[in-house]
Amino acid sequence: MKNSVSLKQAMQYISENKSKVNSKYRLKFHLMGECGWINDPNGFIFFNGVYHCFFQYNPFKPFWGPTYWGHAVSKDLVKWEHLPVALAPDEEYDRDGCFSGSAIEIDGKLYIMYTGHIEDGAGNYYQRQCIAWSIDGIKFEKYFRNPVIDKNNIPQEASKRDFRDPKVFQKGDFYYAVIASQSKEGKGQILLYRSRDLLKWEYVNTIVRNENIVEGDIWECPDLFELEEKDVLLFSVQQKEGDKIIRSEAFYCVGKMDFEKGVFKINSYEKLDWGKYFYAPQTTMDEKGRRLMIAWMDNWNCPFPTQEGHNWAGALTLPRELYLKNSRLIMEPVREIKNYRKDEISIERIINDETIYLNFEAECIDVEIDLVFMPKAEFEISIFSKNLLSNSVKIWYESVYNKLKFIINDLVFNNEIQEVDIFPLEDKISLRFLLDKSSIEIFVNKGEKVLTNRIYPLEKYDMLSISSKGKCEVKLRKWDLDL
Repeated sequence: MKNSVSLKQAMQYISENKSKVNSKYRLKFHLMGECGWINDPNGFIFFNGVYHCFFQYNPFKPFWGPTYWGHAVSKDLVKWEHLPVALAPDEEYDRDGCFSGSAIEIDGKLYIMYTGHIEDGAGNYYQRQCIAWSIDGIKFEKYFRNPVIDKNNIPQEASKRDFRDPKVFQKGDFYYAVIASQSKEGKGQILLYRSRDLLKWEYVNTIVRNENIVEGDIWECPDLFELEEKDVLLFSVQQKEGDKIIRSEAFYCVGKMDFEKGVFKINSYEKLDWGKYFYAPQTTMDEKGRRLMIAWMDNWNCPFPTQEGHNWAGALTLPRELYLKNSRLIMEPVREIKNYRKDEISIERIINDETIYLNFEAECIDVEIDLVFMPKAEFEISIFSKNLLSNSVKIWYESVYNKLKFIINDLVFNNEIQEVDIFPLEDKISLRFLLDKSSIEIFVNKGEKVLTNRIYPLEKYDMLSISSKGKCEVKLRKWDLDL
């Protein structure tokens, strides 16, 4: 197995610099790089008794750059152990980046399918699909005949440049891969390929095109899977003005996949996450039969304050369990996080134009709140620093208009507002939020909608308050997370 010069250089740099990161905003139950920059999760899979997650990685600087595959494993999806870098851009076909891809287990071996990125120095780039494999899940060997899907295998109606992020899976006698593409008209689309051995591939069809669905220059990081007898397609939309990314969001479609014709019939679609810091999700099935999803907990058009003076940038979400309810995707935090709960505090009371205050010292907390309106009211949950009241994040809900707002005042934002429609069930809504040192993931109505955000408090948050305008019943349970 090859251990290239660039791979050795990356691992040496990590060894010498991982202790130099500033820990102020380092997360405790989310996967990050040991130093440098990370973005998309790749190759998310349960293999040899542990969960593996690879990720787009530039170990040398906290900025996007030469793209390697970082690698970590976990027994419970909460605590992660870093392994050696898995892939380096050290071959002619991937010299400018080992871009995103996925993993599959075949006969006890772990196979990776990824995109080799090539630039010509004149502003042009080309992307091809490549294969690597491993026996132990740690050291990887690239296929000597890479790429396995070259430009000659791209259909005429598709871009020869934007052709990336293969998600590979098995169905029946074939292996399939969905791959991000762009039409000649500059609109996003998803291509389908199939193979009997992962090495020789044939184009099947363009399974879905952007025909007044979700505007975007390219639909990246596709994922296709079956869930509760329906087919679900994930993709991430990127839109540019010149070289600047002005919009990047993740969506899902529920429908029916016809593998013979290579066509996905969309019955419904919606945003995956209503916060700003969620992109490039990828799923896997584990040994318990759960469909799990992890995503990049940052975004291209958002600030990265740890790039300056912290020596790191980027993180991944806490993995989520996926379900379908009335053809809507439901997301809940992996149940394993509950194993880290301690020191429960419970409050149950009716409040009417008043405020409840709760002190906490832990850097990470897990909070569940049920609110029943009598009949209509407003409430606000505020998380703040008692020595700096303006340093806060707030969850505000107005039951007359069914609007939930998330408001951020921190190192980066001053009164940043995100808004989403939330409809109570019998005048009740439920919230659960998990606070890490520089992130918050808010699950509304048992995961019907989720808001994921990075937050950068000027001082550590140590106070929680619940206020009402009008009458409502509050049931709160709060735990510290011992990590």
